[in-house]
Amino acid sequence: MNMKSLVLPTILFVAALLLPSCSYHYDRVTFDRVGRMPAGKKTIPYIAIDTNDTLGSWGGEVKSIKPYNVLALYVDYTFRIASAEFTKVTVTYADGSVDPGIAALKLPMRVGLSVYEVRKPTSSGTEVVADSRRLEALFPGVITRDEPFSLLIEGKFIKDNGAVIPFKIKEKYHISRDKRKEGWVEYLNHC
Repeated sequence: MNMKSLVLPTILFVAALLLPSCSYHYDRVTFDRVGRMPAGKKTIPYIAIDTNDTLGSWGGEVKSIKPYNVLALYVDYTFRIASAEFTKVTVTYADGSVDPGIAALKLPMRVGLSVYEVRKPTSSGTEVVADSRRLEALFPGVITRDEPFSLLIEGKFIKDNGAVIPFKIKEKYHISRDKRKEGWVEYLNHC
């Protein structure tokens, strides 16, 4: 028997033995907004909490790593907003303490909007290009505890013509924890 004909079966055999033994250990947190954002036509950024999740390859840990970041996102389809200025960011826990990670922020912080292009294929085989301006502001390391908190962000959008649109975001978040063990096959089924 030739050596080349043994390589693929050997690889498949080893993979069949190793992959089922690979498991993932979860230790993740998720911060969920309490209640719903009120419907309206307010011009405010969308807020997301980045828990810096890591993923081990071929088994390992799926883990959230403190401190966590806050992201402010906004898409302007009108091409009228040039930048945003954030003047206040506060993370307050249920015991009334303010997160010390806020002290590292340099406020006021001004962030420009960048042009963002999306290409969408149509049924006729052509592409439609949609442009917008996009804001992505990062507030790194401002959540240092795995506890419910209230978030306050104040600032303003600055239009191309110099006009100002103030905004204030006040949201509460609760925490959910995902601690479990899962085999490689189950992990792939969730993808």
